[in-house]
Order: sequence, then C-alpha cells, then structure tokens
Amino acid sequence: MASPVPAGRGRWRLTVHRRAFAATTNNATILGELAGARGVRLDRAWNTPATLTFSLDGADPQAGLVDELVTDIVAWRWDETAAADIIMFKGPVCMSEDQVNETSAVVTFTCHDYAAMLARRLLCHGAIFGASDSDFIVQILVSLATDQCKNSDSTVSFAPGSYLPLTVRTANPDGTPRTSGAGLPQRDRTYYDGTNVFTAIDELARMVNGFDYAVDPRNDYLNIYWPAQGVNRGDVELVYGSSIATFTRTVNSADYANYWRTTGNNGQSDPGMPQLEAEAWNSDANNVGETPVGVWMSDDSGSADITNASQLGAIVNGDLGRSGQLIPAYTVTVRPGWYRYGYPNMGDTVPLVVDAGRLNENTTVRIMGMAWTLDADTGAEDVELTLGRILPDLHHLFRRSTTAIYALTRR
Repeated sequence: MASPVPAGRGRWRLTVHRRAFAATTNNATILGELAGARGVRLDRAWNTPATLTFSLDGADPQAGLVDELVTDIVAWRWDETAAADIIMFKGPVCMSEDQVNETSAVVTFTCHDYAAMLARRLLCHGAIFGASDSDFIVQILVSLATDQCKNSDSTVSFAPGSYLPLTVRTANPDGTPRTSGAGLPQRDRTYYDGTNVFTAIDELARMVNGFDYAVDPRNDYLNIYWPAQGVNRGDVELVYGSSIATFTRTVNSADYANYWRTTGNNGQSDPGMPQLEAEAWNSDANNVGETPVGVWMSDDSGSADITNASQLGAIVNGDLGRSGQLIPAYTVTVRPGWYRYGYPNMGDTVPLVVDAGRLNENTTVRIMGMAWTLDADTGAEDVELTLGRILPDLHHLFRRSTTAIYALTRR
C-alpha cells in the first residue's frame, strides 16, 4: 500500500552534516535540517558526478549551519512504496555565492558528490598495472586517492584528511552485486606521477568493453557497472501527450564523429621515435554515393598512459561507438506524479513515442540524465529526463550507421 508524503512537510528534505573523515553514519554527523532551502535542483548525468544546488536567505540562522568545504548536504526524497525517505544525494558544499542588496541577502550553494572529489586527487608516485581487469585497477586507484599516507612524495601523511566515503562496489546492469573481475578484459596501464584519478577511471570506462560508474549515496558506494548501467524496461513508457508533458529535441553535429584518432606512449625516451597511434572510422566517412555526410574527425588526446597497441585501438573504437551515429537527444519533462523512485533508473532503455509537428517517432532511447527541480512553496517536483543513444553493439555498428543516418534524414 502506498504511503503518501507525511503531513506538514514536502516530498524532499535537505539536511546538513559535518564532513566525516572516518567511517560513520549520517545520524552521527547531522547538524540540522534546511527547511528554508529554496531553488533546490539535483542533476545526475551518465558517468558524471551529481550536482545539487539550493539557496537560503542569508539572514536565516540555517545559513550559518552551512560551511564551504567542511559540511556535507544530504538530499532525501520520500518514497511512497518504501514509506521512507531515500537518500538521493550526498556531497560537500563546494561553492557559494552571496547576492546582497538593500532589501535582501540570498546565498546559493553548489554541492558535488564524492565522485567529483576524485578529480581533486593526483597520483604522487604513479602506478603500473600489467594484465589487470578494470575492477581491480579502479579499486587500487580509489584506494590510493583515499589513503594518501601511502601515496605522498614526502613522509607526511594526509590521513585522515584524505579520507573519502567511497567504497568501490562491482555491480550488474540492474545494480545487483557482481563478482569482481569475472569475464572482464585485461588491461595494461602505466600511470605517471600527477595522474588525475578521476580522469584515469573515466578513460578506462570509455574503452570498448569498458564500464559505467555512479555513486550510490544511500550506501556511499562507487558502483562499477559492467558491461553498462541500466536494463531494458518494459514497465516504463515515454509518450508525448501522456507521460511526457513537454520536450526538447536536439541534433548536434558536435556530438558526432565518424573518424577517431589517438596517440599513445611509444615507451621510448627519444621523442623522435615513431609514436604509438590508432584510428577507427565508419564506412560513411567516405561513402558519399550512399550517405553524403562526409568525414567528421575527432581525436582522443588522453592516451599517454597506453603502451599497448590493441588497447589503444580499444579506446578509439569505444569513442567511435559512442559518437559514430548522429542520433537526436531529447530533454523531456514528465507529467506531475508520473515518476516513481527507480522507474526509470539511470542507463535504462525505454520506449519513446513522439507524434508532434514534423516528428513521428516510435523508438527506444537510453536514460542519460535525470534532474529534479523543487517548488518550495507547493512541495511539488519537476522531473526532467535526458534521453540519448543506445549503447552500440560493435558487431553491428558499421551496418547500423548507414541506417541511422538515412532514418534521421526522413524525420
């Protein structure tokens, strides 16, 4: 039986917490609830750290509870099915902006989840991996980022200041636990001093047979989804005029490239030695008789740690797989009350039916982004979904590329 939002409160709650530098619970660190928060918005995107923004009256005593860098914000959303608040976001306050005039003072805060903190951690001694699966590599990289007493150039320990509340968890596409390393391809990696940890993980994810990643704020997990996050959903359908209230459709050539190239590490100290290079392209790059789009080139410049030619090829083929088809992107606002927690999830593939204006589409799309915007006065939420390309099956990539471009020209 569904349990409605309890009386006297909104669907969403924000609480402020002391940042923890050791394993603990949210109850142990809570400082208070931000009942006066306005302009609350939570943005999630595929393989991207989540962002929470909100505003407070600068004269409100609650504003004094929030302190840049030293406090966490936890966003809770009431779920009717679970009859409980579910944590939707947890992360430190990373930015603030005070706007003050003669009649008001408003402060806006921006928070990022703890995946973003990996972008502020560097490898001080580098790391070398030979024939290792990506699960193992990510585990070690996150461990080095978290335990900087093992990773400092000096004898100074940064623990506990380097602590991050992230536990790497290997997951199936539906989020259930997965045996670490089972069935994954082997990678060789040489990470030099100063390598950005988040960049290293993201580059691993983008390879052919890579993975997806996201923070689960309920358990402080960094989930590593393989082969990808999300499942085919038969219980969710996006239909304009029914579940979809409004939408924007965008086709952008900046998201398309039918030729990719990258340069790796030749393993030689002599810069005059031949470079290790790889390239990949679709047949439509120079098939103007059938698909007159021409060649659209792009490059991947972040491969200096790759010394293996086949793995360098996996990078450009992964890039080609994501951008080698010109596919419309949609941003849709769903009807009030339609969204339920988990319906859908990030990465899920769902049917999309649009019959409006020049558009007549009945297709399948992937959930690539989710955003919640709250009305502080009514407690209502607007839910936006970003819909994009289906993960390509590379075995069929070249055959499907031509079909996709032809289909696009008829829309």
